[in-house]
Amino acid sequence: MIHYYGVTQQGAYHIRNNIICQDHHAVKVLGEHFSVAAVADGLGSELYSDVASKIAAEKSIDYVCQNINEGSSAEDIIKIIKDAFSFCLNKINNKAKEDGNDADQYDTTLALAVYRNGIVYFGNSGDSGIVVMNTDGTFEPITTQQRDQNGCVFPLYFGEEKWEFGVHENAASVFLATDGMYETLFPYLLKGENISIYTALANYMMSSESLNFSEFSDEDVQKRMEEFIGGIPGDQVSDDKTVVVMLDQSVSVSRQPDEYYRSPDWAALKKKRDEEYKKAAYPHLFGDNNQQTEEN
Repeated sequence: MIHYYGVTQQGAYHIRNNIICQDHHAVKVLGEHFSVAAVADGLGSELYSDVASKIAAEKSIDYVCQNINEGSSAEDIIKIIKDAFSFCLNKINNKAKEDGNDADQYDTTLALAVYRNGIVYFGNSGDSGIVVMNTDGTFEPITTQQRDQNGCVFPLYFGEEKWEFGVHENAASVFLATDGMYETLFPYLLKGENISIYTALANYMMSSESLNFSEFSDEDVQKRMEEFIGGIPGDQVSDDKTVVVMLDQSVSVSRQPDEYYRSPDWAALKKKRDEEYKKAAYPHLFGDNNQQTEEN
């Protein structure tokens, strides 16, 4: 059976500066093992990005629900998702035209996932993202954040040339998030490590064991996750915060060794990064000549 929670909250920076929440999400359960969800993040620099994110999340879900069914093939589903992206972009452009505004003031990202029988069919535009918990108990990102070398986002209006689509099998749960929350799973200190995802946090937010829908109602889990996400400090995530998790309890999950799910030694990782920085910034202090001088 599919269970889910979905949270969108105004970020600390937006609260301080009286900026409307520019994130949006939508979820729909279509069957016992069949659901669809979308998250969208309006670009903060644009005047009507909150309007665009609402259209993107809600209309993409509407389009998928109207065109998909239990018998849809993998090829059918990917085509439906692609068409949903185009449909949303047209809706946004039409809204801009109706309002007499420039379409480039309606920039938004969009990440969408159809979850059916343990398989994820997905589309992504921009720097939101999707992570899965695999049936072997590991966590894995299945999308890439779409930004240029200067960190500028490629939003929905860039079109299919930048959009990303795919299929991922053997998923026990699916996590969709806008960039602020997505990046909490990929802290800088874990970059380049053997395990680059914050597995302890992913496990808390995505696993059946942690969410425990068997004991608690969907409403209880929703409230608990709203409180958890709301309690994340503003200096950790200052942007608007959106997360959707879909979980199918009928999908069996094996467990990795306990060490896989432990929180990293942040102090040791920070020390390692500081040493790497010093060696890169001051190579003359760490070169062979300096080492030989110290030995003499």
